[in-house]
Amino acid sequence: MESGLTKGGGNPPRVVIVGAGPAGVRCAETLLAAGITPVVIDENRRGGGQIYRRQPEGFQRPYATLYGSEAGKAESLHRTFDGLRGRLDYRPDTLAWHLHERTLYTVQGNRQRTLDFDALVLCTGAGDRLLPVPGWNLAGTYTLGGAQIALKAQAVSIGRRVIFLGSGPLLYLVASQYQQAGATVAAVLDTAPLRLRAQATPKLLARPGVTWKGVQLMASLKRAGVPLHFGVTPLEILGDAEQGVRGVAFADAR
Repeated sequence: MESGLTKGGGNPPRVVIVGAGPAGVRCAETLLAAGITPVVIDENRRGGGQIYRRQPEGFQRPYATLYGSEAGKAESLHRTFDGLRGRLDYRPDTLAWHLHERTLYTVQGNRQRTLDFDALVLCTGAGDRLLPVPGWNLAGTYTLGGAQIALKAQAVSIGRRVIFLGSGPLLYLVASQYQQAGATVAAVLDTAPLRLRAQATPKLLARPGVTWKGVQLMASLKRAGVPLHFGVTPLEILGDAEQGVRGVAFADAR
C-alpha cells in the first residue's frame, strides 16, 4: 500500500474506503495520522458498521443492552469515529454498487456519482451464508444479520418467540442480545458437527479471552433457560405461505 500512495507534484493521493465498521474506522484513523484525508463511503447513516450498528437518533438504549459483551468495543469505536468525522470526507447513506478500473460508482438516494481514486480499501465486513433448507424463504425467516439490524437500528424483535439456527460465534452473540433485550429465545440450534468442535479446541485455548467470552454467552443463555442443541442437522423450516414460519424440524447429534 505504501508504494501506491505517492503521487507526482506533491499532491496527496485520493484514497477511498468502502465501509465504516471497525476495519473502515481504524483504516481512516491510520490514514489521517499519516496526513492523508480519505473518502469514506458508508451505506449506513452513521459509522459503526453492522456488528456495531448504531441505534437511531433519539433512542437512548444503553450500550450494554444493545451490544452485550461487545459494548465496550462498540462505544470505543463510535467515539473514535465521532472524533474523526470532521476531518474526513464522509459520505453516509451511500451505496457502492460498481467498480471499473480506478472508478467507483455510488448512489445516494436518487443521485448517482462516480468517484476516481488512487487507492481503494474495501472494508465491507462479512455477510451471512445461508443454508437453503426447505422453507428457508418463508415469511418470518431472517438471517442473523437481519435480526441484528432489526434489534439495533429499529429497536424491535423479529418475533415474539425466536429460534436461532446456524454456527459460529455470531449465533450466540445475537441470541444473547435478543434475550437481554427481552425477547423469548425458544432455542439455539448449533449446526457445527461435534467432531469439528473437538478439533477446534486447541486453537480456541490459544485465545483464552475469546474462548471465555463464548463460554459466558452460552452460560448466560443457559441461566435464562434457553435450550442449546449442538451438532444439529436442520431438516425443514415449518410453516406455509399464508401464515409464514411456525417452527423448525431438526435432527440432533444423539
